[in-house]
Amino acid sequence: MSESPDINNLTVGKGILYFTPTGGVERDMGECSAFETTPGGDVLDYFSNRSGIRKKVRSEGTSASLELRIVANEATAENLAMQLGGDTPVSGGAGIKTFNIMRRSTVTGSLRYEAQNDIGNRIDVLLPSVSFKPGGTFNPISEEWMEIEISGEALATEHTDGTSDFGTVTVTDQA
Repeated sequence: MSESPDINNLTVGKGILYFTPTGGVERDMGECSAFETTPGGDVLDYFSNRSGIRKKVRSEGTSASLELRIVANEATAENLAMQLGGDTPVSGGAGIKTFNIMRRSTVTGSLRYEAQNDIGNRIDVLLPSVSFKPGGTFNPISEEWMEIEISGEALATEHTDGTSDFGTVTVTDQA
Protein backbone atom coordinates (compact mmCIF):
# COMPACT_ATOMS: atom_id res chain seq x y z
CA MET A 1 0.00 0.00 0.00
CA SER A 2 1.40 3.40 -0.96
CA GLU A 3 1.84 5.67 2.03
CA SER A 4 1.00 9.36 1.74
CA PRO A 5 2.18 11.50 0.20
CA ASP A 6 2.01 9.60 -3.09
CA ILE A 7 0.13 10.86 -6.15
CA ASN A 8 -0.66 7.23 -7.04
CA ASN A 9 -3.25 7.40 -4.23
CA LEU A 10 -5.28 9.93 -6.27
CA THR A 11 -8.36 8.02 -7.42
CA VAL A 12 -11.06 8.43 -10.06
CA GLY A 13 -13.76 6.12 -8.75
CA LYS A 14 -15.70 3.82 -11.05
CA GLY A 15 -17.50 0.62 -10.19
CA ILE A 16 -20.59 -1.55 -10.00
CA LEU A 17 -23.29 -1.55 -7.32
CA TYR A 18 -25.00 -4.82 -6.45
CA PHE A 19 -28.14 -5.04 -4.31
CA THR A 20 -29.45 -8.23 -2.72
CA PRO A 21 -33.00 -7.84 -1.39
CA THR A 22 -33.76 -9.69 1.84
CA GLY A 23 -34.62 -13.26 0.81
CA GLY A 24 -33.73 -12.51 -2.81
CA VAL A 25 -30.94 -12.80 -5.33
CA GLU A 26 -28.10 -10.32 -5.89
CA ARG A 27 -28.61 -8.04 -8.90
CA ASP A 28 -26.49 -5.49 -10.71
CA MET A 29 -28.13 -2.04 -10.32
CA GLY A 30 -26.81 -0.99 -13.73
CA GLU A 31 -25.26 2.39 -14.47
CA CYS A 32 -25.06 4.53 -11.33
CA SER A 33 -23.57 8.03 -11.34
CA ALA A 34 -23.37 8.33 -7.54
CA PHE A 35 -22.91 6.12 -4.49
CA GLU A 36 -22.49 8.32 -1.43
CA THR A 37 -22.05 7.43 2.21
CA THR A 38 -22.44 10.01 4.98
CA PRO A 39 -21.41 8.99 8.48
CA GLY A 40 -23.21 10.67 11.35
CA GLY A 41 -24.30 10.32 14.92
CA ASP A 42 -24.83 12.18 18.15
CA VAL A 43 -22.27 13.41 20.65
CA LEU A 44 -22.57 14.25 24.30
CA ASP A 45 -20.43 17.24 25.21
CA TYR A 46 -19.30 18.19 28.69
CA PHE A 47 -18.40 21.78 29.53
CA SER A 48 -16.40 22.71 32.64
CA ASN A 49 -18.05 25.22 34.92
CA ARG A 50 -14.83 26.00 36.80
CA SER A 51 -14.15 29.36 35.13
CA GLY A 52 -15.99 32.44 33.86
CA ILE A 53 -16.65 30.92 30.42
CA ARG A 54 -17.75 27.32 30.07
CA LYS A 55 -15.14 25.36 28.13
CA LYS A 56 -15.64 22.02 26.44
CA VAL A 57 -13.43 19.45 28.15
CA ARG A 58 -14.91 16.21 26.86
CA SER A 59 -16.93 14.98 23.90
CA GLU A 60 -18.14 11.39 23.47
CA GLY A 61 -20.07 9.77 20.65
CA THR A 62 -23.40 8.37 21.83
CA SER A 63 -24.74 7.03 18.53
CA ALA A 64 -23.52 6.18 15.03
CA SER A 65 -25.28 6.16 11.68
CA LEU A 66 -24.39 5.80 8.00
CA GLU A 67 -26.68 7.44 5.46
CA LEU A 68 -26.67 6.25 1.83
CA ARG A 69 -27.51 7.96 -1.45
CA ILE A 70 -27.47 6.26 -4.83
CA VAL A 71 -28.22 7.85 -8.18
CA ALA A 72 -29.26 5.06 -10.53
CA ASN A 73 -29.32 5.95 -14.22
CA GLU A 74 -31.04 2.85 -15.56
CA ALA A 75 -34.83 3.08 -15.43
CA THR A 76 -35.57 -0.50 -14.41
CA ALA A 77 -38.64 -1.64 -12.49
CA GLU A 78 -36.38 -2.86 -9.66
CA ASN A 79 -34.56 0.50 -9.29
CA LEU A 80 -37.81 2.45 -9.43
CA ALA A 81 -39.44 0.12 -6.88
CA MET A 82 -36.57 0.81 -4.45
CA GLN A 83 -37.07 4.57 -4.81
CA LEU A 84 -40.88 4.55 -4.76
CA GLY A 85 -41.41 1.98 -1.98
CA GLY A 86 -42.81 -0.47 -4.49
CA ASP A 87 -43.47 -4.14 -4.01
CA THR A 88 -41.53 -6.72 -6.02
CA PRO A 89 -42.02 -6.06 -9.75
CA VAL A 90 -44.11 -8.72 -11.47
CA SER A 91 -43.58 -9.76 -15.07
CA GLY A 92 -46.52 -8.98 -17.30
CA GLY A 93 -45.11 -10.63 -20.40
CA ALA A 94 -42.14 -10.03 -22.64
CA GLY A 95 -40.30 -6.91 -21.42
CA ILE A 96 -43.11 -5.70 -19.13
CA LYS A 97 -42.90 -5.42 -15.33
CA THR A 98 -45.40 -3.79 -12.98
CA PHE A 99 -45.23 -2.87 -9.30
CA ASN A 100 -47.46 -1.04 -6.84
CA ILE A 101 -46.17 2.29 -5.52
CA MET A 102 -45.72 2.88 -1.75
CA ARG A 103 -46.58 -0.72 -0.90
CA ARG A 104 -43.55 -1.01 1.42
CA SER A 105 -42.16 1.48 3.93
CA THR A 106 -38.66 -0.01 3.57
CA VAL A 107 -36.74 -2.13 1.12
CA THR A 108 -34.07 -4.10 2.98
CA GLY A 109 -31.12 -6.22 1.95
CA SER A 110 -27.37 -5.89 1.43
CA LEU A 111 -25.33 -3.64 -0.82
CA ARG A 112 -21.98 -4.34 -2.43
CA TYR A 113 -19.81 -1.90 -4.39
CA GLU A 114 -17.09 -3.44 -6.55
CA ALA A 115 -14.48 -0.94 -7.74
CA GLN A 116 -13.57 -1.06 -11.44
CA ASN A 117 -11.50 2.11 -11.76
CA ASP A 118 -8.26 2.28 -13.76
CA ILE A 119 -6.87 5.35 -11.98
CA GLY A 120 -5.86 5.14 -8.33
CA ASN A 121 -6.64 2.70 -5.55
CA ARG A 122 -9.67 0.45 -5.80
CA ILE A 123 -12.11 0.84 -2.92
CA ASP A 124 -14.63 -1.99 -2.43
CA VAL A 125 -17.52 -1.59 0.03
CA LEU A 126 -19.72 -4.26 1.61
CA LEU A 127 -22.77 -3.22 3.63
CA PRO A 128 -24.46 -6.43 4.82
CA SER A 129 -27.61 -4.73 6.15
CA VAL A 130 -29.21 -1.74 4.42
CA SER A 131 -32.64 -0.19 4.46
CA PHE A 132 -33.98 2.05 1.70
CA LYS A 133 -37.03 4.23 2.30
CA PRO A 134 -39.27 5.84 -0.28
CA GLY A 135 -37.91 9.27 -1.11
CA GLY A 136 -35.49 11.08 -3.30
CA THR A 137 -36.43 12.40 -6.69
CA PHE A 138 -37.61 10.79 -9.89
CA ASN A 139 -38.45 12.92 -12.91
CA PRO A 140 -39.70 11.02 -15.98
CA ILE A 141 -39.78 14.24 -18.04
CA SER A 142 -36.40 15.71 -18.95
CA GLU A 143 -34.01 16.63 -21.73
CA GLU A 144 -31.23 14.98 -19.69
CA TRP A 145 -30.42 11.36 -18.87
CA MET A 146 -32.86 10.02 -16.32
CA GLU A 147 -31.76 9.79 -12.70
CA ILE A 148 -33.43 7.79 -9.93
CA GLU A 149 -32.33 9.02 -6.51
CA ILE A 150 -32.46 6.25 -3.88
CA SER A 151 -31.88 7.13 -0.21
CA GLY A 152 -31.39 4.87 2.76
CA GLU A 153 -29.11 3.85 5.55
CA ALA A 154 -26.75 1.09 6.55
CA LEU A 155 -27.76 -0.80 9.68
CA ALA A 156 -25.32 -2.17 12.23
CA THR A 157 -24.53 -5.87 12.14
CA GLU A 158 -24.02 -7.53 15.53
CA HIS A 159 -21.17 -10.08 15.66
CA THR A 160 -20.85 -13.12 17.92
CA ASP A 161 -17.91 -11.52 19.76
CA GLY A 162 -20.16 -8.68 20.95
CA THR A 163 -18.88 -6.09 18.49
CA SER A 164 -20.90 -4.40 15.78
CA ASP A 165 -20.23 -2.38 12.64
CA PHE A 166 -21.90 -1.25 9.43
CA GLY A 167 -19.75 -3.27 7.02
CA THR A 168 -16.30 -3.25 5.48
CA VAL A 169 -14.17 -1.18 3.13
CA THR A 170 -11.25 -2.79 1.30
CA VAL A 171 -8.61 -0.56 -0.32
CA THR A 172 -6.43 -2.22 -2.97
CA ASP A 173 -3.29 -0.37 -4.05
CA GLN A 174 -3.20 -0.11 -7.85
CA ALA A 175 0.23 1.60 -8.07
